[in-house]
Amino acid sequence: MKLHKAARWALVTGAAAVLAAGVLAAPAQASPAGPQAAPAGPQGAPAAPAATAAAKPGLATSDAMAAPDAALSARQNAMMPAAQALSAQARNASSDISGVKIDPATGVIDLYRTNPAQSLGIAGLPAGVKLAVHQSKFTRTAMNQAASQVMRDAQALGQQKVGVTSVGPTVDGSGIAVTVLASDANQLADATSVLRKQYGSIIGTVRSVSRQPSQNDLYFAGWRFNDFAPWYGGDRIASSVGGCSTGFAANYNGGPVMLTASHCGGTGTAFYNGPTTGGGFNLMGSSVYSDTATDVGAISVSSYSLYVNVGAAENSTQLYVGSWASPVVGEYLCQSGSYTGEVCALQVVDTGQYNCLSWFLWWCTSSQGPLADVINYYGSASYSAGHGDSGGPVYLRSGSSGTAVGLVHGVLTGNAASAYPAYTPDTLWCPAPEGWSQRCSSGFSFAHMPGF
Repeated sequence: MKLHKAARWALVTGAAAVLAAGVLAAPAQASPAGPQAAPAGPQGAPAAPAATAAAKPGLATSDAMAAPDAALSARQNAMMPAAQALSAQARNASSDISGVKIDPATGVIDLYRTNPAQSLGIAGLPAGVKLAVHQSKFTRTAMNQAASQVMRDAQALGQQKVGVTSVGPTVDGSGIAVTVLASDANQLADATSVLRKQYGSIIGTVRSVSRQPSQNDLYFAGWRFNDFAPWYGGDRIASSVGGCSTGFAANYNGGPVMLTASHCGGTGTAFYNGPTTGGGFNLMGSSVYSDTATDVGAISVSSYSLYVNVGAAENSTQLYVGSWASPVVGEYLCQSGSYTGEVCALQVVDTGQYNCLSWFLWWCTSSQGPLADVINYYGSASYSAGHGDSGGPVYLRSGSSGTAVGLVHGVLTGNAASAYPAYTPDTLWCPAPEGWSQRCSSGFSFAHMPGF
């Protein structure tokens, strides 16, 4: 991933949803073995050219994971259909569900509800999967509405010396978590008092954080550096801004695009793939979409593939990704940026987070989200992603295929950074084609897939 001056990384994926006004859409699912027609663009827009998911000559598909990751994957695969169905219910405005969390180690799905006696309307659970229902205070809808209101009020709160850096729902429904700028316990107590007086008991945990300094980013064999149309996800891309990674295939206004992070280059930025083994760079295309509010960007390309590069950065194989999904707290995901390569066992610790993007004194003048956070299952000494992986794919892996979940964005959001302070440094040693260097973190935030 690439760390932007605003301390962000970025990541994006593609599949079957529509972004914002409905102009950025994921490609339709197709069999990995044959070509597919790209889905039509918005009404009145020209139809997209046919795109193929077929493998290029010499492609080595990936059908195996490392043993520890495979064990985690096998345990959670049985849980995901029910967990995703419950998460979908939670997004319904009338739902009483506060949050869903899975524990692959025990096979338990924890469900938090304000009305536990109400029928859920889901099919029976597979063998070995248990559902534990817990009483909660607030629904997901209520918490999302409150978090949005706090972010809209950020400038007014700044006038009261409350600098909101991050706000989002808690999975257990205890209220929204808020992280504020505070240099000592007294400032934190004052900020907490202001928030609870203004918004009531829905303000749950309030933590403090210091402003993080800006940092610069870094900087050749294998597909990631020697690709060509139809393009793969997880490729290295270079622009005037620096080095980043591609995410997933999608369609924008009826044309094929590769997703990446918007902070990797605004609309009109030219992106190149490389450096190739011949020492040059191949033009991929130019950005036709850039939304700083979500950190999602799109590069116009002649054609795309539904494969992403996985494995080591310079010795990658390819994984078929044919669908999109929302992240679920507790699940384990993988990321495959072009600098660090594939890293799995990344546990989701929150979703739906919004971070302050720019400041004027104590006032947050703009925010960014929705974002989710992951931390490495193996601890704070294990890297998860780093500079240059921005825009790279974040996905749920299941054997020889995967589901797009998000795009690498950057350092942990404020809520996650204050909850997991040991996971925030981006100075861990980690690999890259350029050599090992101190540029990675054990946790990172990622942008939700567009429309999810």
